Amino acid sequence: MSRRRVLFLCLVAVVLLRPLIGYSHAPRQEAPAAATVPSRITFSETIAPIVYANCVTCHRPGEAAPFALISYEDVAKRATLIARVTESRYMPPWHAEHGYGEFLNERRLTDAQIATIGAWVKQGMPRGDDAKMPKLPEFPPDGWRLGQPDLILEMPVAFEVPASGPDVFRNFVIPTGLTEDKWVRGVEFRPSARKVVHHAIFAQVPGGSRANVYGADGRPGFGGLSAVGIADRTDSPGLGGWAPGTQPTMFSEGLVSRLPKGSDFLLQVHFHPSGKVEHEKSLIGIYFAEKGGQKDLLSLMLPAVFGFGAGIDIPPGEKKFTITDSFTLPGDAKVYGAFAHAHYLAKEMKADATLPDGSKKPLLWIRDWDFNWQDSYTYKQPFTLPRGTRLDVTLTYDNSSDNPRNPINPPRRAIFGEQSFDEMGAIGFEVEIVHKADVDAFQQALAVRGKEAIAAAGKNGTLGRLMARGARRSVQQLTIFDRQGNVVTRLGEVGSYSQAAFSPDGSRIVVVKNDPDTDGRDIWTYDIATGKSTAITSDAPQDSAPIWSPDGTQIAYVSDRENTHGIFRRAANGSGTEELIYTHTSGATIILTDWSADGRFICFWAGETMYVLPLSGERKPIELGRERGGRFSPDSRWLAFSSNQSGRFQIYVKNLEEATRASANGAAPPAVQVSNDAAVGGISWTRDGKELFFLSAQGGQSVMAVDVTSTSPFQAGTPKLLFKLPGGILAPAQLSTVSSPDGQRFVFALAVAPRRPAQ
Repeated sequence: MSRRRVLFLCLVAVVLLRPLIGYSHAPRQEAPAAATVPSRITFSETIAPIVYANCVTCHRPGEAAPFALISYEDVAKRATLIARVTESRYMPPWHAEHGYGEFLNERRLTDAQIATIGAWVKQGMPRGDDAKMPKLPEFPPDGWRLGQPDLILEMPVAFEVPASGPDVFRNFVIPTGLTEDKWVRGVEFRPSARKVVHHAIFAQVPGGSRANVYGADGRPGFGGLSAVGIADRTDSPGLGGWAPGTQPTMFSEGLVSRLPKGSDFLLQVHFHPSGKVEHEKSLIGIYFAEKGGQKDLLSLMLPAVFGFGAGIDIPPGEKKFTITDSFTLPGDAKVYGAFAHAHYLAKEMKADATLPDGSKKPLLWIRDWDFNWQDSYTYKQPFTLPRGTRLDVTLTYDNSSDNPRNPINPPRRAIFGEQSFDEMGAIGFEVEIVHKADVDAFQQALAVRGKEAIAAAGKNGTLGRLMARGARRSVQQLTIFDRQGNVVTRLGEVGSYSQAAFSPDGSRIVVVKNDPDTDGRDIWTYDIATGKSTAITSDAPQDSAPIWSPDGTQIAYVSDRENTHGIFRRAANGSGTEELIYTHTSGATIILTDWSADGRFICFWAGETMYVLPLSGERKPIELGRERGGRFSPDSRWLAFSSNQSGRFQIYVKNLEEATRASANGAAPPAVQVSNDAAVGGISWTRDGKELFFLSAQGGQSVMAVDVTSTSPFQAGTPKLLFKLPGGILAPAQLSTVSSPDGQRFVFALAVAPRRPAQ
């Protein structure tokens, strides 16, 4: 996976809901305010005006609400429920705390209106004079809340969402057919299967730019958390998004997005299975402005990238897990609106500003977050925060059984991720940079925040998990090469594979086989001579990083059980039960790389640290330093590894006994550098210990060989090129034994041409 792809993966969330902030809501009727409860209460004169002004936008046929509230009979049938949910302020859905920031179109009943509904129910729900009923609000034709769109786009083919399994991220490309540039002032999204649509993000991309990936797996669209709105965006600030509870809006003056001629509309949808098969065929209505915007706009998000690097790791039972973040404005900023996003476990979200004079300004407070009602909040009057203002955000999560919105019972550990049952979280602000001279300062400050988030995510394992998930959505085939780079054979069907490794006798391959539809991972072996495949694991947990025991009778692998990584081993023929060897509790993703020939140690790395794990005694891992991809020499005396201690990744070798002794004393043993260019892993030894192989990234991925002397002192010759790989491989630093014991064959899971979908 390229560095650029990783950055896109990390930054994609920045565009979520971006243009949903700072816009004016469509006009709506306001409920009449009343200081006291009227003495005479009837449906026609008192209750209907409240319901029509605040409820029927959603509670009418064809909309998201489960029942209509149009007639007297509709409301009377559920009057007790209506009184209860309005008294608790569960309805109408509006979660920004009243008075903590002043927002347009606040969907909030007055205390008098709530009391009036309760009194009407207690009085027996009198109907009143039908002649005095207010006129039912008029809504746009065909269900478009913002009126008839200037351009209507529709997914050409419905996408089937499975009944169960993990969440699905799918990207759909719809040609706009525009013959001239347009400026977008509003987007209205209408999903056809609302129960399974978690959220959607909109962007524009050059026409035909996704043709090489669209339908690669034979289904409409293409999978993955794509770089929506990032890779192709120049002068367009993105096209926004949709989440449950979000009301369609028109952009405020100057806050418009460019939609170039010939462009494609890119729709990314996050699906959450509902228990039955659903089919989604979205409609998108686009509204054009007469001219483009002139403002320097950006989104400020705290924590950065929805908490990507914030260390979100919530133990089961934890009622008040808190993350915080701050950002000091490098220039004057005009604030138009705010938004918040998290998943089920978020409980409270709060944002304040501390001005340079020490005064405080409340920005947003969501006291009781509800995943099912996400909205954007437009300030009644945009306001300017001066240079030096500090924004402070605090997010609190409840992962206990007492949280009625916790979807998992009993609770389990929750970590950062894009799945609904994972967690994330941030409060964002849509701002205008007041002075053009400050634009660079803002961009640089946000770039630093993004890099810091990525670095933190690399240390706590979040980055590794997302990279692995991205790798599982690509298409490969197991391919064996000779020393000249000729294809010897291919194994198995075209599919999604990773981390292939030769057995100690060179007759078999072990590999991770991925299921892109379910996001599952299992361990399989392939017999090279016959092509016969055997499933070593076939369970719900995600398994990865397989390595062979020295005699080839066992396979050790990593398994993710309730977001905790453990090392297991099992018979290499798939028989018997698995045995837990070790549980890693730091939260970081762990990658097994080798099992020593004497059977004493297993090597793995987690985050930025490499360990050797003794298989006897208390099995306490020994930390070896900021290294990865460790591979034992055949005599178990030396350890080859990859490290960027010189500023770029290179291959080194050090004495294992000295390394473990130095670790106990807090020292660093000497290491011999083997490579002389950008080496990225894929380390293997020949059985006689006289040759070492590794992958180089210089000019494309290449297999390199170097003669070595394994006696003391260790010596290495000059690396030489064996062959260049015809296609890239993913995460080479994680690979185990890529060469056969005699050094004559090499195995890789190579990308292949995608399959085309049926038309």
